Amino acid sequence: MELEEPTAKVKLPPDARPFMLEPPKVRLIAIADMALEAPAWQHGDLVDFYVGLLKFERDDEDKENLAFKAEKFRLVYRPVEAISPRDDYRAIGIETPLFNEFVQGLIDREIAFQWQKGTAPGIEVAFLQDPAGYWVSVGPIREVR
Repeated sequence: MELEEPTAKVKLPPDARPFMLEPPKVRLIAIADMALEAPAWQHGDLVDFYVGLLKFERDDEDKENLAFKAEKFRLVYRPVEAISPRDDYRAIGIETPLFNEFVQGLIDREIAFQWQKGTAPGIEVAFLQDPAGYWVSVGPIREVR
């Protein structure tokens, strides 16, 4: 069986929807944007940690703060002279699809971390401090089924 050549070319109208960039694959485990404090002199180290190691994206639209974009939320560091005492010390929860590369990056840069049991069976997370001294728990992305 042979098909005939089409008699008319179909022209699709241009797509009027606005173009949207795909969000970063890294997840910030939060219910809203997180706001923390960090001395301005640490901002370069924070960029290297969150963008270089964890693959967050910089949010350059925020001119007053150092902001990083994750899949749904932002991690925002306000510049301060000295970090204020905190009432709690809960870790910043992060999940990344590039977990093995992240751990190798920690080893290559000689950044100290500990292995800790995750919240799901069989999952281990890397537990460490970011350059501003905040505790961070980084694990692999778990797909919910």
